[in-house]
Amino acid sequence: MFYGWIILAACSSIYFFAVGTVVYGFSIIIPDIIKATGWSRSEASLGFTVLVLAYGLLALVAAMVLRRIGARHTMAIGSVIATVFAISCYYISSLLQYYLLVSGLALGIAMLGGVANPHTLTNWFSRKRTLALGVYLCSGGMGAFFAAPTISLLVRTTGNWRDAWLAMAFTTLVGGIIAVLFIRDTPEEKGTFIDGIDPARVAENPEAAAVKGVFQTDISWEVRDALRSAPFWITVIAASAVVFGLLAVTSQAMLHLPARGISVGAAALAIGIIGLFGTGGRLLTGFLGDRIDPKYILSFGLALEAVALILLIYVDSVVTTYAMAVILGAGSGMALVANAALLASYYGNGNYAGLYAVNTVIVVILGSLGPIVSSRVFELAGSYTPAFLGFSLTSILVVLSLIWMRPPRHRDLLQVAAQPAQ
Repeated sequence: MFYGWIILAACSSIYFFAVGTVVYGFSIIIPDIIKATGWSRSEASLGFTVLVLAYGLLALVAAMVLRRIGARHTMAIGSVIATVFAISCYYISSLLQYYLLVSGLALGIAMLGGVANPHTLTNWFSRKRTLALGVYLCSGGMGAFFAAPTISLLVRTTGNWRDAWLAMAFTTLVGGIIAVLFIRDTPEEKGTFIDGIDPARVAENPEAAAVKGVFQTDISWEVRDALRSAPFWITVIAASAVVFGLLAVTSQAMLHLPARGISVGAAALAIGIIGLFGTGGRLLTGFLGDRIDPKYILSFGLALEAVALILLIYVDSVVTTYAMAVILGAGSGMALVANAALLASYYGNGNYAGLYAVNTVIVVILGSLGPIVSSRVFELAGSYTPAFLGFSLTSILVVLSLIWMRPPRHRDLLQVAAQPAQ
């Protein structure tokens, strides 16, 4: 069997345990943190923002470490860091300590998850890269589906929100063990080839290795050149909007939904449903990504998110709550995979790790504003409506930009086209 499938299973498991459990588990206990500490919504929500923001910013650090010591060792060190800081979070007693410890936890999961997993997958897969990314990213949604209700049940059973941090410490430790046992940076380490196909066979029949159905660049763009192209920024802004809306909902749902008459249990399940249908959306995009241009999948996913947040404003029953969760989960899941696939389609895989790291930093910086902006708007206006409605209207403009976007043209191609025929 091609060892790349074991790599995919390992990366997906790590993402499930490290990112899915920590991010979504954290969102569940924010109301309990507020109740126990007396902090305001914006103060407590800022901790969630710090986690996500630090996770994105430290992706560049993780990428630098990865280039020096490889993915497996980077993940192992990240696991140790994440486990130590998750345990330390159990003893949080002040806001400053809260923000610092959460930042340390973010460093750990950035190294354990971050760019190491997608980097490893792009080393192992070419023809089925979108499928691999889709399966990998859907594992985060599965982590959310299991983590949200499980963490909620744990806290309600023990009566202590701090126990959630111990659960997160356990899952990040498991992720590190998986990395040490199964992750290998390149196919050469296992005596095989990318996709498990001998390059000699590809040379004999190049059409058999071609990916058909969507635009695929023949050039591996330098990161600096990609940063000068408009499609890169449109793609990044769209992904940022997706993360902004998703984090705004997951961080505030346990506060907003009970205020609309929805039970705490149903609200927690709704967050789990977002993760479950996010999984379905990611997996669906993995299968469609080589047949439908990812820009259309990204625009459709963002449009679904806009609809979900409008529905969230007026939610008044369990049915509408779950409908919102289904739409939001499916839309965000489709969009996140499409973002990763679109970067590879437009800019190649030669410098994908660096480009993906830059994309992650920007997306997380902008997307992490979701929790703090939405909570601050509530404190000023007494309602989430301005934040949710403003997001929806802005998203429509981004969707239109995506639909009209064309593939970037590399300057080398333009120079060749400008040369007179010999």
